[in-house]
Amino acid sequence: MTLGPNRAIFAAVRKRVRLSIVLLITLVCVIAWQVLRLRQPVGQSERASAVAMTFVGYTNPPVGHTRFALFSLSNQAPYAVRWRGSWTELEGNPNHMARVTNRSLPCSYEPVLKAGASLTLAVGEPVDASETRRWRFAMLFSRYRWRERWLDFSFRHKLPLRLGKIMLVDAQRVLSPTNCVTVTTAWFGK
Repeated sequence: MTLGPNRAIFAAVRKRVRLSIVLLITLVCVIAWQVLRLRQPVGQSERASAVAMTFVGYTNPPVGHTRFALFSLSNQAPYAVRWRGSWTELEGNPNHMARVTNRSLPCSYEPVLKAGASLTLAVGEPVDASETRRWRFAMLFSRYRWRERWLDFSFRHKLPLRLGKIMLVDAQRVLSPTNCVTVTTAWFGK
C-alpha cells in the first residue's frame, strides 16, 4: 500500500481550494468597495453644504465710487473643492455678468480650496444695475478628485488626454455641470 499518489492528489486539491478562497475573498472585497463607493453621498444638498459663502460687509476702494461687498468663502467639507466659475446675477435678468473687481481689494484666489481652508473675496456691485434692482454673487464648485487633478496637471504640462483609443481623462465628463454645485449669496440692493 503506497500513499504517494494520494498525498500528491490531496496537496493539489488543497492548493486549488486555497486559490479559490483567495479569489473569492478578493471578489467580495472588490464588490464591497464598489458598493461603498457608489453609496457615497453626492446629492446636491451634501455638495451645497461643502462651501459656505458669508457676507462680511461693504467697503470702498481707495480710488473709484463703486461699493464692494466682502465675502468669506470657507470649505467645510473634508475634501478639496475646485472653483469652476463665478458671476454676478441681476434680479430678473437670466444672463450671467462678469464680476467687478479692483486690484487694491482681495479679488484673486487659487482655483483649489483645500479642506478647511477659507478666503476673503471683494465683489463690486454691478455697474448696470439700477437703484431698484437687486443683485447677488454666485460661484460654481466641484469636488477635486483624481480626474480633476489629472485634467489640471495635463493642461498645465500640455499632456495628452488620450493615448490612441485609450482615454485617460474625459474632459467633457469631468467638466459636466452635473458634477458641480452653485453657491450663491443672498440678494443685495444698491
